[in-house]
Amino acid sequence: MKIIERSLFFMSWTLIIGLSIYFFIENVGVYFTGYRSDSYINNPIWISAHLIGGTLALLTGPIQFSKWIRNKYLNFHKLTGKIYIIGAFIAGLSAIRLSLISSCVTCRISLFILAVLVLFTTFSAWWSVKNRNIKAHQQFMVRSYICILSFVAVRIGSILPLDFLFGQIEDPTFNRTVNEYFFSFAPIICGEIFLTWIPTLKNIKRKKGA
Repeated sequence: MKIIERSLFFMSWTLIIGLSIYFFIENVGVYFTGYRSDSYINNPIWISAHLIGGTLALLTGPIQFSKWIRNKYLNFHKLTGKIYIIGAFIAGLSAIRLSLISSCVTCRISLFILAVLVLFTTFSAWWSVKNRNIKAHQQFMVRSYICILSFVAVRIGSILPLDFLFGQIEDPTFNRTVNEYFFSFAPIICGEIFLTWIPTLKNIKRKKGA
């Protein structure tokens, strides 16, 4: 059973890191090679801040979940944790601004809500560890990182055919709106199911057995 769990754990993180690298190359790295979109030209400061903050969070996020690093190199864990928090706050604050001026008007609400969730979960993770509630800190770090990954999911989801999920959507604006909302919040809902719903059901079963 442990071998299966370790294999699933390894495959999950391989997929997450792989998709993050792909996202970085396709959506962040292009700006370092001189590419400038119209949205970047109109809002260079906010988009640069979002790219930098998101990159810091993406790079340091996986380190926070390594028990080996946390147990053997606690100071390094704390340092990268601070960098993650700074990056997440920069990404969240800049995303709030970008949500108000997004070219996809119907997507502005989903982007705004996701940005607020990034800020709230990251602050909650910091507040929890500050008050030495390690369990709450770990749970909110998971939530925060899921919110960060939701930005990745939205961009990757935009190039995936969604006909098998929602049927063919011919209106491009409506199709993008569906994509934004689904990939923004589906990962968060799945995270909550594993963080709270399933453990709660297990506790109910244990109490009933006792």
